[in-house]
Amino acid sequence: MIGDKLIYFDTIDSTNKVLKEHWKDLPSETVVWASKQTGGYGRMKREWVSKRGGLWFSVLFKPKNRPMNPWHYVRLYTMAVKDVLLKYRLKSIIKWPNDLLVNEKKICGILGEGIYTGKTFAAIIVGVGLNVNNEIPDNLKNIATSYIEEKNKELNLKKLLKQINSIAYYKYYLKYFKNNTISIFTKKWISNLNIKNGDLIKIISQNVEKHGKIVSIHGDYLEVQFEDGIIENVYAGEVSVRKESV
Repeated sequence: MIGDKLIYFDTIDSTNKVLKEHWKDLPSETVVWASKQTGGYGRMKREWVSKRGGLWFSVLFKPKNRPMNPWHYVRLYTMAVKDVLLKYRLKSIIKWPNDLLVNEKKICGILGEGIYTGKTFAAIIVGVGLNVNNEIPDNLKNIATSYIEEKNKELNLKKLLKQINSIAYYKYYLKYFKNNTISIFTKKWISNLNIKNGDLIKIISQNVEKHGKIVSIHGDYLEVQFEDGIIENVYAGEVSVRKESV
């Protein structure tokens, strides 16, 4: 079960970094949880503000005979967090490829990192940053939110952590994380996204903006037709995507 081995820190630079440094010595499904991170980061190494009150944790996977694409494990936690928030009467939507939004504001970001031995994955680390009881800084209030800001009440973080990992493990990991069923899970994830085929989007890559229309959505990339008519594959690790209103 995910979290059978739980390592807790009051303050740490990054829970992902702890697992990256000690992955060889720890069992698969180890969870590292911290009340505060001083060096939290997200996709493209962007800073993630991780003050007390939020839920900051990382999970180590060293699976045998299961898919080893880090993006599968990011999707696993977007779905699990979404389900748990709904239990607490907070509806969220998945923003491709790795965030959860509430009322168009980010409440959760999820990062997947792979550890290689040679050219193959030896381990996958998933970092989850969920705004729960933490106050959002004024300079981020137009783009981020937390559970307490939406519902005006606090949640028990330890209980929340256990619920998220339980749903991730029993509802999705055991059922779908097999080579012959992972595609079913990916389709389920796509159906929960904030974008769909035909949507107009803005793509930001290295501070350059391009506009286009989604032709099709896949697990690791979007097929996009740009304004010049050219169709290209846009990969999750390289860009930021913004849905545009018509």
